[in-house]
Amino acid sequence: MTAAKPNHLRARRLLLDHLDIHPGRTVGDDLDPLEAGIVGDTDHAAGGDSYHLGKDQIRARGGRDRYSVDESTRDRSGLDDHASAMDIGFFRLKTPRGTFDLYDFNAWLIPLCKAGDPDTRDLREVIYSPDSRTVRRWDRLGRRTTGDDSHRTHTHLSEHRDADGHRMVRLATRWLRHIALLPEEDTMTKAEFLAILKDKDVRAALAGAMLQTDGLIPAPPGNTNPDGTANTHWSLASYAQWTYRHLIDARTAITTLATRDQVDEVALAGALAPMLAAALPGDRDDLTPAELQQAIVGALRELAGSS
Repeated sequence: MTAAKPNHLRARRLLLDHLDIHPGRTVGDDLDPLEAGIVGDTDHAAGGDSYHLGKDQIRARGGRDRYSVDESTRDRSGLDDHASAMDIGFFRLKTPRGTFDLYDFNAWLIPLCKAGDPDTRDLREVIYSPDSRTVRRWDRLGRRTTGDDSHRTHTHLSEHRDADGHRMVRLATRWLRHIALLPEEDTMTKAEFLAILKDKDVRAALAGAMLQTDGLIPAPPGNTNPDGTANTHWSLASYAQWTYRHLIDARTAITTLATRDQVDEVALAGALAPMLAAALPGDRDDLTPAELQQAIVGALRELAGSS
């Protein structure tokens, strides 16, 4: 049976927690649970070809390509028993920043897709309406430009089947921050962070912390040990060893790590911050561990976003 990917469930839960204003009740302007679908219903299954269906429900279509599988190598290689899409139904709500609805979400998301924002890299398509009357489709592969009329009142987001869904979580989080339902991150600009890294004491402490720690952070998906077994974590020292084989200073190390898509920047920053603070000279009291972590996270994300 088709199942939902854990990260898609996380993204759905995030949206429902903040956009379903009357939990347990069906209200017109709420995003109700039935309006946030991942696994296809009987109509999807009857069609036999949808990103809402997994491998066991996808059917051959008389020699024609199955668009959710055959048009992309990412879909062919990633096909399994998971759905790889999410629907977002109509909502309208007031926040401290104004009144927002599904069409505002569409107007926010589509420019990110067209601009190649890093958090949209896994999206295959978005079928949406800009105005509740017309239906349009952003298709990464440029195969289609519209969809059926049901998308006047719900937006469909498909991810390539080899994606694990973490970018869907990021997009949901960013939208909720955009409309002030989640707090904005307190981050430094890249210039401010790199100015800190130019300080010789900070650079030396960062290099020492990276090379001496045995702290563990999640390994990139698919990473293996020398004996072929799955490696579920990398040590921070492993990141450092990889980095320092190729790079000459801490600033370039952080920049390069930030542009490696599978680096967990939150875990990296959380591990670095207290060790970096402890390694700094004792008379420096202008950077607390929390401030360092915020600076590292902000800089990593800004660097990744500009890469």
